[in-house]
Amino acid sequence: MGLFDLFSNDTAEEAARQRNAGLQQGYDALSGQYGQGRNAINTGANTAMGYYNPLVQSTGAGAGAYGDASGANGAVGTARAYDAFKNSGAYGGFNFAKDQGTQAIDRAHAAGGSLVSGGLDADTAKYVEGLAGQTWNNYTAGLQPYLGANSSAVGGAAGVATGQGGALDASYRGQGNAANANYTGQGASDAAATMNNYNVGANQLNALMSVGKLAAGMF
Repeated sequence: MGLFDLFSNDTAEEAARQRNAGLQQGYDALSGQYGQGRNAINTGANTAMGYYNPLVQSTGAGAGAYGDASGANGAVGTARAYDAFKNSGAYGGFNFAKDQGTQAIDRAHAAGGSLVSGGLDADTAKYVEGLAGQTWNNYTAGLQPYLGANSSAVGGAAGVATGQGGALDASYRGQGNAANANYTGQGASDAAATMNNYNVGANQLNALMSVGKLAAGMF
């Protein structure tokens, strides 16, 4: 610090400018890193959700079908369940088994000489009723695992979303703290320069008073 620095604020202002420039440069570089980190977080989360979304949809369809078949979705759901059942492989298997079973019953009654008896109709009805119930139960049992699968898929997707939110929250908080430190540091630099300017003014005033006293003493 030179003698003339006592009467000028230029050096303090330059020091503040340099310090502020360094603080801002550091914050700008850190901001870029935070931005890259958030991009990586979002990219990873989007990739994971790309795997989960089809699972949520497919297992959700199965879980919904089970809700229809179980009666949980009301009369409209039950109607959908019967339509879905008739278009399923289970219904085709039911028709095949029904035809095979009724033909076997017919053959048995024909061999016993009772093809036109009331017993034939009773045996056929009993067989078809039992087969229909068994086929329906098998159909609904095949849908039941979709409940757990859908719950797992939804839970996995929720975990990804929660993790993404937490990571982004931490990133924004970190950058916010860095911004606060940057602006606080720059404020401190400017305050120091302002205070030094006050001291410069005091030095100038003291110098003038000293000159005045010296001049007065000479006379």
